[in-house]
Amino acid sequence: MKNIDSLEPKKPTPPQINSRVGLPDFRPQANTPELSLLKPSLAPKKRHRVFKTLFVTILLAILILGGLVVSKAMNLSDKIFVGQKYSFLQKIQFAIRGTFGGTTLVGEDLGQINILLLGIGGEGHDGPYLTDTMIVAQIRPDIGEATLTSLPRDYLVELPNNLGYRKINAAFAEGYNLHKDYNEAGQWATQTTEKVTGLKLPYFAVIDFTGFEKAIDLLGGVDVNVDRTFTDAQFPDSGIGYLPPITFKQGPAHLDGKTALEFARSRHGNNGEGSDFARSLRQQKVISAFKTKAFSLNLITDSGKINSLLNTFADHFHTNINPGEIFRLYSLMKEKNIQKFLSSSLDEETGLICPKIMEGTGAWVLVACPGKTESDIQNYFKNSFTVGRLKEEGSVVWLGTSTGDKTEYNQVFKTLKGAGLTVWEVGYSQGPLTENLVYQVNPKPATTEFIKNELHAVEVTTPPPGIKIDKDKVDLVVLLGQKN
Repeated sequence: MKNIDSLEPKKPTPPQINSRVGLPDFRPQANTPELSLLKPSLAPKKRHRVFKTLFVTILLAILILGGLVVSKAMNLSDKIFVGQKYSFLQKIQFAIRGTFGGTTLVGEDLGQINILLLGIGGEGHDGPYLTDTMIVAQIRPDIGEATLTSLPRDYLVELPNNLGYRKINAAFAEGYNLHKDYNEAGQWATQTTEKVTGLKLPYFAVIDFTGFEKAIDLLGGVDVNVDRTFTDAQFPDSGIGYLPPITFKQGPAHLDGKTALEFARSRHGNNGEGSDFARSLRQQKVISAFKTKAFSLNLITDSGKINSLLNTFADHFHTNINPGEIFRLYSLMKEKNIQKFLSSSLDEETGLICPKIMEGTGAWVLVACPGKTESDIQNYFKNSFTVGRLKEEGSVVWLGTSTGDKTEYNQVFKTLKGAGLTVWEVGYSQGPLTENLVYQVNPKPATTEFIKNELHAVEVTTPPPGIKIDKDKVDLVVLLGQKN
């Protein structure tokens, strides 16, 4: 039996002084029973392991539950994002990086991002993989502008794999038929288009008619401005016949998916809307309207809309742009406020390409015009922003010669027409000029700058003598002088 004195509480040991800092050392002592009883619940290492285990458990639960929710979307995305295969976690990482600026698009460091946009008929249509639409999109975030330049589907090119010369719209189709793979088909189309444009095209996106309709309906339709009233009495139906005549009236129009497709595809419209040039501009209008509507809805924050788009696009839309790059492109266009989409088209009006009947087959194709080279056509795409601005201004030019040199006049006439300008001849009889002159009747800065650079013209601020000017009929007057 212990002495009662031995049961008295021990006097607490004075705290030791920590010689390094001159403060009492309150670290637990090994012989302190009260503190030793608390070790199982409060020891730092134990607490750290408990919290770590709890955190990991919660994280795994989130991933598992999240995976069950979005697994369908991820499976659908495998059909949409073609090319290199990405895991579930990689797709999440891509999306996070794209949203928060951790992803850089190819060409972004050089100031221009290029994407080839393709439209195909899809299953149930004749030539389901022939590209009915081919548009080169060039985006310049630094100036807040983008251009959409259409290529004619009948342009003659040399296909990969020594398949010989075919129309350019066959490139995607032949690639798909050979490999049964959308990424391979897209690579065939981009490689072929790169030779024509001289541009590096790291990205492509392709959509078929059904996906086009459904996507627009999902957004609630798009709004476009119809430039002039036209009727198409030969629009194909889903079989081998035609729909009743379809008409679009001049002015603002709200289009659902079906009417937007008819507006974009119509190729037999009257009133100047039956050309491939007019058709390509209408396609670009719809693309621009789709972009505007998507941005106004702020889709990036609407998971329900995104999932619906994935469901819509899964079998109808394919691209080699990965999810993170999609987010980055969306964020970049919002951040830089890229609102202006300039339009142009490589067509016969440029004076660069001309029709030709192929010997043997009798096929109608488009080729470089006599005297024009591959470099001339590539320069058209490299100057697409200038060309787009000229078309946007839509200037009417009165062109005259002070020397009577019709050869020089005709060459300049073709140059201005090829740039998309409306050109009329005007007489001038005040004697030879020593240089080319341009007078701006109405403010047309892009057109004036183009003429000054292209013709080495000097801008004057007073109207040329002897010419009666009507500002409602002309925007610029150009007079050709003697060659130096």
